Amino acid sequence: MNSGSEQGNQRNGSAEEARHLLAANPDLVFDERIRIDIGTKDADFWLKFASEWGGALYLLDETNKKRHENGLIDPTSYEYARRTYRLGLITLSELYDKLKAWNGGDERAEPYVYAMNSLDCFFVPAYLEDFSRVQPSLKPACDEAVGRILTQLAGKADLEDVSEALNAMVGQYIRHMHEYAAG
Repeated sequence: MNSGSEQGNQRNGSAEEARHLLAANPDLVFDERIRIDIGTKDADFWLKFASEWGGALYLLDETNKKRHENGLIDPTSYEYARRTYRLGLITLSELYDKLKAWNGGDERAEPYVYAMNSLDCFFVPAYLEDFSRVQPSLKPACDEAVGRILTQLAGKADLEDVSEALNAMVGQYIRHMHEYAAG
């Protein structure tokens, strides 16, 4: 087990590595990390999740905006939350649109292959865990999906290390995306 100082050093190392990687190629967060198969029998669950949680993110973004306008949160916190909600909403909207088109197709390949990038891998498991708390009847499906994602993410590496590196990269991207967009 790592001591607190060892964990702090690992976090600093992950953050520093994320800074270097993103400075060289900010689009790295959009590269495919893993693939998850979604079968026909699971499509309705995933569509419901993406639709409902996407709506929740929209409302959270609006609430965040009002809180900022009323001086309840500082500009830095507002901007980070705004970017997070909007990237999450984009992530879920893309999943919904692609899965809906696949699910409605006559000549669809089975299963749907959900190619997940770093943002998907960061947001989707957390959203599924939150979704399971507001939709208790869907908790088993959420838990199964999270388990599949985490298993794929870990591969042969330590899940804690992979998770830490992913958190560092996505956090760095969210905080500095305006700089990456400027070129």
